[in-house]
Amino acid sequence: MTEPIKPPKNALIYNKRQMSRIYPKGGRVDSSNYMPQIFWNAGCQMVSLNFQTPDLAMQLNQGKFEYNGACGYLLKPDFMRRSDRMFDPFSETPVDGVIAATCSVEVFSGQFLSDKKIGSYVEVDMYGLPTDTIRKEFRTRMVMNNGLNPAYNEEPFVFRKVILPDLAVLRIAVYDDNNKLIGQRILPLDGLQAGYRHISLRNEGNKPLSLPTVFCNIVLKTYVPDGFGAIVDALSDPKKFLSIAEKRADQMRALGIETSDIADVPNDSSKNDKKGKVSQVKTSLSPQTSGEPGQPSTASQTTTTEPRRDTGGLVPQTSIEDLKQMKTYLKLVKKQQKDLNALKKKHTKDHSVMQKSHCSQVDKIVAQHDKDKLLHEKLLEKAIKKRGENNCLELKKETEIKVQTLTSDHKAKVKEMVAQHTKEWSDMLNSHGAEEQELKDQHVLQQCETLRKLMLAVQEQQSGHLKLIHERQSKEMRANQAKSSMENGKAISQDKSIKNKAERERRVRELNSSNTKKFLEERKRLAMKQSKEMEQLQKNQREQLDSLEKANEQHLKAHEQSKCQGQGHAADGEAGGPDGPAAGHSGVKYPPTD
Repeated sequence: MTEPIKPPKNALIYNKRQMSRIYPKGGRVDSSNYMPQIFWNAGCQMVSLNFQTPDLAMQLNQGKFEYNGACGYLLKPDFMRRSDRMFDPFSETPVDGVIAATCSVEVFSGQFLSDKKIGSYVEVDMYGLPTDTIRKEFRTRMVMNNGLNPAYNEEPFVFRKVILPDLAVLRIAVYDDNNKLIGQRILPLDGLQAGYRHISLRNEGNKPLSLPTVFCNIVLKTYVPDGFGAIVDALSDPKKFLSIAEKRADQMRALGIETSDIADVPNDSSKNDKKGKVSQVKTSLSPQTSGEPGQPSTASQTTTTEPRRDTGGLVPQTSIEDLKQMKTYLKLVKKQQKDLNALKKKHTKDHSVMQKSHCSQVDKIVAQHDKDKLLHEKLLEKAIKKRGENNCLELKKETEIKVQTLTSDHKAKVKEMVAQHTKEWSDMLNSHGAEEQELKDQHVLQQCETLRKLMLAVQEQQSGHLKLIHERQSKEMRANQAKSSMENGKAISQDKSIKNKAERERRVRELNSSNTKKFLEERKRLAMKQSKEMEQLQKNQREQLDSLEKANEQHLKAHEQSKCQGQGHAADGEAGGPDGPAAGHSGVKYPPTD
């Protein structure tokens, strides 16, 4: 029959509280068996076999239950029974809480294998989890024409990493030169004793053979991953490690070198951090050294900004003063100053036009008054010449009365004109002040909005720079990981101590699994580091925006205060009335009216 489908991973969860029975397919036409080990790995409790067939599967089953007297049951390992533990039978990495083992079997010789002169060899296999199962790889050389006491004297067969010793079994089988089984023995690894042993063999049906044995040396150790051998040696024998360290220090001292003078080798991360530093922001947003002389002074410029804080030295921070030195802001201030100067120039022109108009009106009324007064005086002189002075006394009195009336009318007209001119001048000043103040208000709002836009643009650019740095770091890490994996794979392929292809492939697969776990941890740590850097940058940016908003509020508040003070001074100037200081704003010098 064909082997049943491999049990799914969730069969372990099911078998923690439920019973499973596995049995051969009912529609089979022979009595062949499947391998029970794969179902034991999944926690199945009852795995049925055809006892009439003494094949490898039945040998594994009988050898498994040999240590409990072939009666009762075997308790599953603790982690396969507890609900708080997880276990993957297809995993290639050690299980949490379980110590992996290293098993070494050195086959020396055989005793009483056969009474005939036959050739023989020994196979050593391991059965357990898929990653622990090793078959048809370790076998001795064939010793010909000696069935009594063949000497194999092979190099030790090393099962370097047994992830789950509780489920693993060791099989030692002896075959003749026709590949016929002479004897075999199934030894569970958790009950195996280390040392030199004569192992009694059994036949195909797992019945004890009286004389045949195999002399072996079995070594059991805790599995130590590559690169940790020195640490384990130091922990297992601290005195030896200290003596070696002292001997090395004495040798270095004899050469004139103190161990304290040897600096630590710098790691590559510091170099990568140095490469990750970026320059200041781009030219379009870079601070300018030359300031505009016409730039108005604001309250926010005098406020002290908080010290710069860098995000791990990767992204430089920007203060409000840096924003005010940027090209965009300086250009805006220059344009605003130009607009303000143009408005003031227009107002000066209006002042001049109104002043000329007022002067011409005053000159006209003064000239008219002088003309009328001169006319009356000439008429009086003609009458005096014609009739004599004594005869023109009444006319002289009438003329004086007319001149006085004319003078009083002239004073009234001048006073009325002065009042009108003062009102027109005040209205024009108020209008011009309102226009200028409205323009200044717009300028202040534009400056605040421009600073905010510049800050957002700089922060967006900082976030983009940090993302680029993170992408480059991730790319460099992936490249380094790929390079490390290739170098390790190349080292394994060139390792002469690995003698067969299957062991080399297993080592490469183990290395890839270990590298995958290690690389995932490294990428996870890098992602956490990058996430913290981005969070710190965002926090700094929020603080910068808050600081900018506060500075803008102070700027607007100071502007409002200066505006109120300017309006108060203007009101004091207008309180002088037509004859007060406001009357002289036009610059017109009025002639005396008497």
